[in-house]
Amino acid sequence: MKNRIEKVQSEIRKRNVPAFFITRLANIRYLTGFSGSNAFLWITPGDAYFLSDFRYESQANEQVKDAKVIIYKKSLWNELASNSTFAKTESILVEANFFTLSQQSELKKIFPKVKVISSVNLIEEIAAIKDEEEIKKHKKAIQITDQVFSKILEVIKPGVRELDIGAEISYLHRTMGADGDSFEPIVASGERGALPHGRASNKKIKKGELVTLDFGCFYQGYASDLTRTVAVGKVKKDLKEIYQIVLNAQKKAIKSAKVGMKTKDLDEVARSVIRDAGHSEHFGHNLGHGLGVEVHWWPSLGPLDPNTLQKNMIFTIEPGIYIPGVGGVRIEDDVLLTEEGAKPLNKSKKDLIVL
Repeated sequence: MKNRIEKVQSEIRKRNVPAFFITRLANIRYLTGFSGSNAFLWITPGDAYFLSDFRYESQANEQVKDAKVIIYKKSLWNELASNSTFAKTESILVEANFFTLSQQSELKKIFPKVKVISSVNLIEEIAAIKDEEEIKKHKKAIQITDQVFSKILEVIKPGVRELDIGAEISYLHRTMGADGDSFEPIVASGERGALPHGRASNKKIKKGELVTLDFGCFYQGYASDLTRTVAVGKVKKDLKEIYQIVLNAQKKAIKSAKVGMKTKDLDEVARSVIRDAGHSEHFGHNLGHGLGVEVHWWPSLGPLDPNTLQKNMIFTIEPGIYIPGVGGVRIEDDVLLTEEGAKPLNKSKKDLIVL
């Protein structure tokens, strides 16, 4: 954790700012190890201060690494106003995407003359490059999700509700050692497969349908994310063709990914396969996203994203085709970027599985 905070302090010094007020819980967990639901982090060029309320005193003292723990008695704002550690702050760096208007209003009441400076993805970019311990935790989360996929295939059959499949996924994640789901499982069958984020519903699986399963878990705070589309019995020829197009696009993107590549260029590799097959309008989301202490992390891999892929990033590659009134297909793997290219971490079969 110390090395992570030191990297943030280096960025603060570059910006010549006396303090960075961090409010995003995922970033606080990444920097300190704290997994509770109420916390703030105040980092200066030479120190780091963790702030929370009395409910988390024991947890903070046990989990927080490399930051001084302050348990405030009244409120965060009272602590900032009364504690001389914070009182002389003339300017402060904040996370633009997570520092709310109400928080800014409270800060201005305490420090009327303070200059609030916005930052975007400062911590997220640091956290996108995984160390060996983080890679191990991601791999374990991915291994658990692969095992769940193998078991869930035994549950999928005509007459079973999507909701029941989703509930079984959550149960299996827990019993296999995960902290829990990294997001609510997506189970979309038949025409509902055209919904990229089709949450499990009361719909019952029918013979001759495709079923898209998108789910993941956390293991010691690190996420996995897997999507597979399977057939329940024999499916129509056009659905098989769509499946093969998506699989070709995904395989080509994995093979093409390399250190130094722009994320938008990798998106285009897969998108061009789908576009050339006549389904440009049926692939509307980004190719993928980073993974970390949240399931959607920096960088985003979309057609408008100019980010650069770097060694030891872990991200998803998940093209899809979605046709209203017909159905859809998505295939997703989590990959680790190495000097040799993208290494898929999932072991689940990708050729069309017919149940």
